[in-house]
Amino acid sequence: MDKILNDIRKLIEPQLNAVHELYHERLGSGIPLVHDINDYLFANHGKELRVILMLLSAADKVTDNTIRCAVAMEMLHNASLMHDDVVDDDDLRRGKPSVKARWGNKTAVLCGDYYLANVMLLVNQVDDPHAVEVMHQVVITMSEGELLQQQYIHSDNLNRELYYDILYRKTASLMAACCELGDPTMREFGEHFGMAFQIRDDIADTDEGGLLKPPLQELTEKLRCHIDSAMHILDQRDDSPYLSAIRSLVGVLNGKEM
Repeated sequence: MDKILNDIRKLIEPQLNAVHELYHERLGSGIPLVHDINDYLFANHGKELRVILMLLSAADKVTDNTIRCAVAMEMLHNASLMHDDVVDDDDLRRGKPSVKARWGNKTAVLCGDYYLANVMLLVNQVDDPHAVEVMHQVVITMSEGELLQQQYIHSDNLNRELYYDILYRKTASLMAACCELGDPTMREFGEHFGMAFQIRDDIADTDEGGLLKPPLQELTEKLRCHIDSAMHILDQRDDSPYLSAIRSLVGVLNGKEM
């Protein structure tokens, strides 16, 4: 996985550098605590799949609006992780102590709010009404997903439809939005990729403290269905280095790491 991502980063290196530059610029603060948390999160920022999906979807048509949207969605993702770790009482994030574990619940919530405020500022500077609507809607959808999970966590009343709806709202909706912000015709791909990503994560997760999952065989079949659907969408598009990179990301969903 690391080699695939390194190759992809080389393909979109100038655009990715522009995202990083704006990200740091917008989160800059004279408050030492904010500065420390920003540096800590960026040092442990993970694979940046959502940003990468947006830039690859945009291909050779990345604009200033695309960069702003990518930064806003990465901030939104990080804000949601900080809040989720408080809600779920998680002390680890990507194998490292979470913000909640290092600085406490109050700081994690407040820093998450700080990130969301910066998302709002960036959204206001995007000169594309459709992109603005997409970003507004995904915040609502993700919030609804978290609330649905809290309603049905530890409950045996959670049916299959609600289970997959929660997965879509919490995870797939953001990946779908990122793909759409890169290219509106890529939204459906993003939905299938996001669902496959989260179902694969649920299959690997042995923690029994969350939602009651469908049987393993069903999850495995759903995973295969979403991977096949994602690849089918890509098969309908003209080949390019960017499309090949996206294909490689879908291929990783069949492997052991993501």
